[in-house]
Amino acid sequence: MSNTAVPTRTETAGHGTASAWLVDATRLVLGAGLLTLLLMTFSPFAVSFEGSRDAGDIVNQIGYSALAAVALAGHLMFTNKSVALSLLRPAWLLMAAWLVVSALFAFSPQNALRTAAFTILAMIAVTGALSLPRDARSFRICLTIAALAVLGLSYVGIIAMPGVAIHDGSGTEPQHAGLWRGIYSHKNVAGAVMGALFFCGLYLFRSGQRWTGLLIAGLSVLFVLKTGSKTATALLPAVACLVIGLRLFGGRLLPAIAVGVAVAAMALLTLGTVLSPTLDSILQAVLPGTTFTGRTDLWRFALELFQGREWTGFGLNSFWQTNVAYGAERNFELAWDTRSSPNGHNGFLDVALATGWPGLCLAVLVLVLLPLRDYVWIGNAPEDQRLADMFLMILAFLLLNSFLESFLFERANPIWMILWMAVAGLRLLSCHRLQR
Repeated sequence: MSNTAVPTRTETAGHGTASAWLVDATRLVLGAGLLTLLLMTFSPFAVSFEGSRDAGDIVNQIGYSALAAVALAGHLMFTNKSVALSLLRPAWLLMAAWLVVSALFAFSPQNALRTAAFTILAMIAVTGALSLPRDARSFRICLTIAALAVLGLSYVGIIAMPGVAIHDGSGTEPQHAGLWRGIYSHKNVAGAVMGALFFCGLYLFRSGQRWTGLLIAGLSVLFVLKTGSKTATALLPAVACLVIGLRLFGGRLLPAIAVGVAVAAMALLTLGTVLSPTLDSILQAVLPGTTFTGRTDLWRFALELFQGREWTGFGLNSFWQTNVAYGAERNFELAWDTRSSPNGHNGFLDVALATGWPGLCLAVLVLVLLPLRDYVWIGNAPEDQRLADMFLMILAFLLLNSFLESFLFERANPIWMILWMAVAGLRLLSCHRLQR
């Protein structure tokens, strides 16, 4: 997908020669490999839900470093210079820099800096997965390989290894017994990833790969239903209708506005309810007794500890499951002991805890405002529009999901990899014409 109207560095010398097909094949294999590994992670069928606590795992360190190295080598050898430069977006660079700066203020700077470094490396790897495929057809092949690998291995796990691919109800979540998680650590991770793969299948179907698209979309929907994820199940049809439906009436501007409004409304009706009594009253009037499965208590606890660290945060991987949360005094006014939670179950809250209010503002700019602007600026070519619709649907689906789950800037989390793919994909499409 790195091609624009001008040839890439290798094409100038190799196009039309016997080696051209080998270059294209190499790019295809590397792109498919990057995308597949980023979605499958380096620890498939992990039984315990560790979140990003494996930041010091040597397998992950070597794995994500290698993926980033492949992506960087691909950019140097294959990516057109103008495409590569468009990836050096000032807002992205500032966000990366702030991740590092906030890590310096962590109680354990070494751990926070390591997490920030591998988060950035994983983000670089995603740009390689987007740029290495030569054209739209090659990218669809990569997407098909990655989606079928994730779905195939997950379904094999359900059939052959149900003990690890299906929640057995042990531990602290007996209510999840029988729910599917496939190759992932938790049903909520599986639900979000499979939901995103549904939109990939929809894109493939709209691009002419009817049977492949239907297969991926169908298997993904079934898996989402089997995860028992109410959020993912409700959002799938809503997001698809929001983007594709509004595109028929208002071009690209109307869907972008609608997604922005939906994200803002979700923010106000979730995290906003613990900050504003007025918003909480409105929510309780519409849905009496709503606590988002105890999440509101969790958010109140986190915001109390956040006081005094508003400008710097605690650093990535430096709040939950550390002495910051464990060592806090229990608030007996809350319905449960929130100190042992693995994360804040709200991605934007956890970004604020990690990087402070400045980091949160940058995250909103990078993940919400700029991608929506990019979507509006994309050209009118049918292939560009179909791919842009897929990226916007993935973006909207996962952003709305992030107000109840936490995965933003978690480099070992496949949900974050897909979300960043959508953000970077919209950027590339807004700057360059996609070669078909």
